[in-house]
Parts: sequence; structure tokens; C-alpha cells
Amino acid sequence: MSPLQSVAFGNYLLLDRLAEGGMAEVWRAKMFGGGGLERLVALKRILPALADAEEFIAMFVDEAKIGFQLIHPNIVQTYEVGEHDGVHFLSLEYIPGKSLGDLLEQCQREGRPVPLPLACYCIAMLCEGLEYAHRKRDRNGRELHIVHRGLSLQDVLVSYEGEVKVIDFGIAKAAGRRTQTQPGIIKGKLGYLSPEQIRGEPVDGRADVFTVGVCLYELLTGRRPFVGAHEVDTLRQICDAQALPPSTHDPRIPSMLDQIVLKALARDVSARYRTAGEFGEDLQRFLALDPVGFGRESLRQYLQAHFAEEVKREARWRQEVANLPPLKGDARG
Repeated sequence: MSPLQSVAFGNYLLLDRLAEGGMAEVWRAKMFGGGGLERLVALKRILPALADAEEFIAMFVDEAKIGFQLIHPNIVQTYEVGEHDGVHFLSLEYIPGKSLGDLLEQCQREGRPVPLPLACYCIAMLCEGLEYAHRKRDRNGRELHIVHRGLSLQDVLVSYEGEVKVIDFGIAKAAGRRTQTQPGIIKGKLGYLSPEQIRGEPVDGRADVFTVGVCLYELLTGRRPFVGAHEVDTLRQICDAQALPPSTHDPRIPSMLDQIVLKALARDVSARYRTAGEFGEDLQRFLALDPVGFGRESLRQYLQAHFAEEVKREARWRQEVANLPPLKGDARG
């Protein structure tokens, strides 16, 4: 949809649809507030067919409650939760850029590996965001026990300015959720699950550590560590958690990085990194061995170079959207 065909939705103009899943759709949108405030956002709203489904609405509200409490540079910010014309929505920070999955796919199309420093830096920043979420407490000092549970490479965004942001806490485990996982139901994405998730055991932040280990392995080698002939075989491989060292698939990967990845992928939670922060610190120590160094500016330059046309299109789109007139009157109706 062209911005010139934008549709009013409450205090927002829906500009174009980014994605649609089983429960919700996500739009690029422009928000209008008091005093002439304007802001580009990602607007997530429940699909009309589910507008009256109490369970989905409760999950949506739970996601908002978690998001409002997570203010960190490596986590996409939640701005507003609301309802318009009977449709519940979330207003989120809009990140112009790509997912780590997009970066990997582009490298595979071009027949080259993801640069080691880029993979390690992005995962280290992801670990910083998760460490913050895992340690988060409420206003009374009580631990929230947040565990993402649904991470994959598609849930980590890298902006054209070199930021790294984790998204989608929609199925996160947290204290105080209105909706709870029923016994026998596995929350998460096949191939990224931890052994304890598959076994239906209680999970903590170390389940996310395992999943992040899978993400790093996939970035480094172009393949996941546990892929069976069918779903049951994949689940069995994950429970066994006998991953080959990444260097088995790519000899450019040094032994130090092999050890970091395999520690994150340990079957026994007590053998894993105790926290996402410790995982990230080891990756930072590995990066520090490179005299050239890799940081946010390096990531920005990589994205600007390898996605030059997309960056230009984003700039043209922003210019077009900037010229849209503000909403007239009270658009909430």
C-alpha cells in the first residue's frame, strides 16, 4: 500500500503492512499526538477475526505489560496499548533495517559466510538485552522471571544505524501473566527450543541462553545444530544436545569460538552459561582479540554497504510519509 493510500486507525495512519501471522498483523504507521507530535511506529493489531477472542486478547495484553517494563537499547520499545473500533493494538518502536535471518539469507544467496565479528557482535548485543529482561524486577523489587522462549534469527533486528534489537515477547514466560502455558504445550519455535522446553520442565533464562546458542551456530555455519529427518527426530536431537563444533562445518571458526558456542548449547543447564550476560561477555572477549575491532559503527557500515538500495528506498519512503497531512479532529471517534 502506498503511503498516499494510508488508512486512519485511531490516532494512527496505517501506511503499509509488514507482516501477518496467525494472531496479529504488523503495519508501518504514523502516530499523531498532542502538540503536533508525530512518530513512525510499528503497529501490531489483532486480526479482525479474533477481535472477540478473549484468550488472544489476554495474550496481547500480557505482551504489552511485559513490553512496557523493558526499557533497554537492545529491546524494541513498547509505546502504547489500546483498542480502536473493537480491535486491540500495540504501538511499538519502528526499526528500519533487517533481521539477522535476512542477513544470513543474503550471505547464503551470495555464496559467502556471515562475517565472524558481525555474528559475534550481534549475538553479544542480543545477550545484553536478554540479561536485562531476565533480571528485571517490578516496582516493588520482585523478580519478574521473564524468559523470552520464542527467539529465532527473525526476532533480532539490526537497524541501518547499527542497532541490535530483540522483538516479540508475545509468548514470554513472566510472573503476573494472565495467560499461562497449559501442561503438554510447548512454547517456542522448532529447531530453537531448549531440551528443558521439550521435556516440559520449568525454564529460566538458561533456556534463552541455549536458544541464542542455536542462533549463533546458525549465523556461523549457515545451518542449525539440530535438524532431523522429521519433527520427532529434530526434537530427539535437541534433547540429546550433541552438537558438532561449528568449525566442523567451517574451518575458519577458531577453537575459542567453538568452546563458547558449545557451552551455550550444553544439554545440562548447570553446564551452560549461568546467564545471558556471561555468554555475551565471552563473545566480547573473543571480539577484543581482533585488533581492528567490531562495534556499532562497523555494523552500520556493513548494512549501508550491503543493503544500499533498501537504505535508499527507506529514505525515499520517509520523505513521502513526512509530507502526509496530520489527522483532522479526534480520530479515535
